[in-house]
Amino acid sequence: MKDQIQTIKLKKEKRAFSYWRIPFFAGAGIYLEVLFHLAIYHKLESTSIYPVLFGATLGLFLAALTVWLPRIGNEIIAYVGLTAFCVYDIVQLIYFRIFGTFLSLVSVGGAGNAMDFKVVMFEKIRQNVGWMLLFMLPVIALVLLRVFLIKFDRPKMKIRLISVASAVCLCAISILLLNVQGRAMYSPYQLFHNQYVLELSMNKLGVCVTTVRDAQTMLTGGKKNVTFTLDDTDMQPDDVTATESDAMEATATDTDAALAYVEQVDPAVDFKKLYQAAEDEQLKNLSAYCAQQTPTMQNEYTGMFEGYNVVCITAESLCKYGIYENCTPTLYKIMNDGFVFENYYNPIWYHSTIDGEFVDCLGQYPCSSEWSFYKSADTYQPYALGNALNEKGYTSKAYHDFDFYYYNRSETHANMGYDFKAIDYGLDIPSYVTYSDYDTIEAVYKEFINEEPFLMYFMTFSGHLPYNYDYNAMCLKNREEAEKCTEGMDLPEDAVAYIAAQMELDKALEDLIDKLDEAGKLEKTVFIVTPDHYPYGLTDSGYDALAGKNVSDDAFEKHHSCLGIWSASMEEPVHVKKLCASVDVLPTVLNLLGVTYDSRILAGHDILSDSEELVIFADHSFKTDKIGYNTKTGEVTYYVDEKTVSQSYIDDKIKEVETKLYMSDEVINTDFYGYVYGRKSTNTTTSTTTSTEQPNKE
Repeated sequence: MKDQIQTIKLKKEKRAFSYWRIPFFAGAGIYLEVLFHLAIYHKLESTSIYPVLFGATLGLFLAALTVWLPRIGNEIIAYVGLTAFCVYDIVQLIYFRIFGTFLSLVSVGGAGNAMDFKVVMFEKIRQNVGWMLLFMLPVIALVLLRVFLIKFDRPKMKIRLISVASAVCLCAISILLLNVQGRAMYSPYQLFHNQYVLELSMNKLGVCVTTVRDAQTMLTGGKKNVTFTLDDTDMQPDDVTATESDAMEATATDTDAALAYVEQVDPAVDFKKLYQAAEDEQLKNLSAYCAQQTPTMQNEYTGMFEGYNVVCITAESLCKYGIYENCTPTLYKIMNDGFVFENYYNPIWYHSTIDGEFVDCLGQYPCSSEWSFYKSADTYQPYALGNALNEKGYTSKAYHDFDFYYYNRSETHANMGYDFKAIDYGLDIPSYVTYSDYDTIEAVYKEFINEEPFLMYFMTFSGHLPYNYDYNAMCLKNREEAEKCTEGMDLPEDAVAYIAAQMELDKALEDLIDKLDEAGKLEKTVFIVTPDHYPYGLTDSGYDALAGKNVSDDAFEKHHSCLGIWSASMEEPVHVKKLCASVDVLPTVLNLLGVTYDSRILAGHDILSDSEELVIFADHSFKTDKIGYNTKTGEVTYYVDEKTVSQSYIDDKIKEVETKLYMSDEVINTDFYGYVYGRKSTNTTTSTTTSTEQPNKE
């Protein structure tokens, strides 16, 4: 009798804990999504219900996987699955803390090179130990419950079916509830079913759904239903081949003596004929799209620097707030004595430096689901400065003072027409773990300074994080000078260290200017300096201190940056108030150098032309001269009288942004330049990276 009572008691206990998996794993999924949202965004919003629902759904699916095998098999699935979810959230958190953006699956392949910056990674891990422990709590809880309370025995079929049904039902309910907030652009519904925007998806749908959508986009390419066609009316010839003589004639007969400028197009390109000839649908689509674009006009600055030597710098993590006349006098001169772009923005893109450099060099927008620059190495790029100026007899050199295999620059830069050198790839400079921009210029200037004319491109490195005196040799090298010139400015240590790092670039530029002056070439040389992205390696407090205001929390002003185009031949600065961005650098420079190009293909526009003002950010937010549109919040900020801005204007701009981003990606994917010009990639280097090895983020 006693044994029977004990047996009944055990059966009741077993029945009581037969359903433990459902509440535990659902709760763990909710906990992880809420914790991640708080860690990144510091608050919950109305859309946070969707990360909660999908987090619970993922938890239920994990629970359903742990009911079919014998005890040991179920236990392994539970521990491995839950640990994987927790660790993945931690990886995303640390990645965001370092780079200011999220890790897409296409970037994971480059993780092997991450140890080159292990000091930065370990420092961020140390700073976020508390968060990491919180993220691991579900695993700790599971271990404790397993020891004291629960078991992983295979339950009865009824319970197994309930586990599966609960996961499927909650998934269906979660998807249906996406309709609650409507189907507007960038709504949770659209992000789930149609548009994939990494930054927005993480914010509005959570880690679980974003990871699934990321994988889907990476595998399918994220194709959109964007189609352009030309009808019979469109096929009528355009007057887009006006010559300079046409412009001169118009000028001579113009009654108000105003200058007449021709359209910035390549007379050899006929998009309507290309449309008719295209057999591939995407090439036909792109041809129609370009045919319908309005070209920018040449202007008073067209050819201003034609025949000049060119020094083009993509400056690692440079920002307008870190340039001071007494600390970085050469950078200050370049930014303030030439073309002064007062409303220049430098958005950070999906893969940090590689995307920032891609935008600067090719005038197109990158794609979140692939390494656009890496892919461009196998395409024809006639408007890349190296290729464009080589046609004019230039000698084009490119340098990077870090390892050459990062981002496969040995291939991408060769394809842009450069003779490229980097560490372990022809560039021999002293090693300080972090390399010196000054040492680089000292080592290479003789390779180009006697060429006539020359193009020198330099992707710098001295301004790279971390910004401290323990692990950054450039910060330590210039520490005393930086502390002296910032005395009394009340800057935190990392902000001063940041200035110290950028002082190395300043010294490099000063040295190069002196050498050009000695060679009698300074007056005939133009400098172009722009960053790859804002300094995400700074703490928010450090960045705000440099800016003298809160910019780290501002979706737009965080990316307000600097572009300098300067030549010693300029007698006075030219102030440009026009809203512009890094994607506009290439067409602006091509125009200044008098290079023939077709403005209808490039995503960016010549800043000095009469083109419309538009800045696009990675989350598809944008600014124009009239409004700022924040896709995270759906808020519209008006820069003019709100009554003068129609809803149709806003809707049209949203559509324009989506189209530009998509078409820019397709230009690379289809090798559109190759089709337009009947040419192939100029890259003749041997691949240093296998198909499974993606270049790493700097």
